[in-house]
Amino acid sequence: MKRRDFVITLASSTLLAIFNSSGKAISANKNQKTLLVIELAGGNDGLNTFIPYQNPNYLQLRPTLGIKDGLPVTSTVALHPFLKDLKPILESNRLAVIQNVSYPHPNLSHFRSKDIWQSAHTEGSTHTGWIARYLESVNAKAADAIFLGEEYPLALAGDKDSRYLQLSPKLAVQNKGKLGEAIQSLYSFPQTNTMAEEVRRTVLESEAAIKELSKDLNQRIANHGYATTPLGKQFALLGRLLEANPKVLYITINGWDTHTKQQKTQQRLLEQLGLGLSALDRDIKARGIENNVLIMVQSEFGRRPAENGTGGTDHGTAGPVMILGNVKAGFYGDDPSLDSLVNNNLPVKVDFRSIYAEILQKWENVNPKIVLGQNFSKIGFLG
Repeated sequence: MKRRDFVITLASSTLLAIFNSSGKAISANKNQKTLLVIELAGGNDGLNTFIPYQNPNYLQLRPTLGIKDGLPVTSTVALHPFLKDLKPILESNRLAVIQNVSYPHPNLSHFRSKDIWQSAHTEGSTHTGWIARYLESVNAKAADAIFLGEEYPLALAGDKDSRYLQLSPKLAVQNKGKLGEAIQSLYSFPQTNTMAEEVRRTVLESEAAIKELSKDLNQRIANHGYATTPLGKQFALLGRLLEANPKVLYITINGWDTHTKQQKTQQRLLEQLGLGLSALDRDIKARGIENNVLIMVQSEFGRRPAENGTGGTDHGTAGPVMILGNVKAGFYGDDPSLDSLVNNNLPVKVDFRSIYAEILQKWENVNPKIVLGQNFSKIGFLG
């Protein structure tokens, strides 16, 4: 096991050094463009996110899970009612939705499909991520990318053994009960084992960084309407981290694997996602950086068009990708073809690497072929 695979948090103190004693970002490039990637881990059901409400096949395939009270936004597409907070963003021309996104011969394994999306390599194995390859091509530093979460993504794993900043809000030293007291005592004293000491130090640094960066979260939540839930606070923390003007921010939201009880699970998750994105959009616009932040929301695959027998949907192929920011708003990739399923799954119409290629070329101003290894067709969601 490599050291970088074991140490779950690195150089949080480096991130704190970006902010001065009053909490303001220092020496930040105010013209720096930031790509914020939000991964919906588990496979979000696109058909109940952007509902093809005029297609009669939709309710035939989903007699109990089909949503009849969606919010129409086009003549063929309605938003999930718990995504109502996205409607003003779409109406203000700050949201593009690319539908039917996947890759040739989709893999329905969570682990393999995540690797494919994060590496942008559909065949063979890889140890590097597409974002890390982009960052290395522009000689980025450790603080140029920040991951907010626990499981460090392949997308940020570089060929040069690069490691970018990671903050783990859920990572803390247990301090309750006798076991907690014993663990706390271990973290109170330096360890003789080099790796154990590095883990001890970095865990404490992460705790300190989260505590310092969270000082003004309550005020930020009140100012911009972030939810007071744990996920809402993470969105507020993203707003805080944007002040450091990183090239990349990355966050993973878990829980989207809805084999059972999908209705309540997905509506809860979509509501939190909609609230988080709308609050973050207000926060970004209040700082006047709405043209400098591009948000991409993706999932490793969609769900099957037909509901299963346990109140949910099983692993599918194509799904939607959302791009929020200075975009050519609207829907791309055509409506889902529910009348021409392939092995009971949606046919793929857009290769996800076309989205990456457009972001690399139009947003990051780099040659996509350097990162992706080949050229991909243009979609047109960026001006």
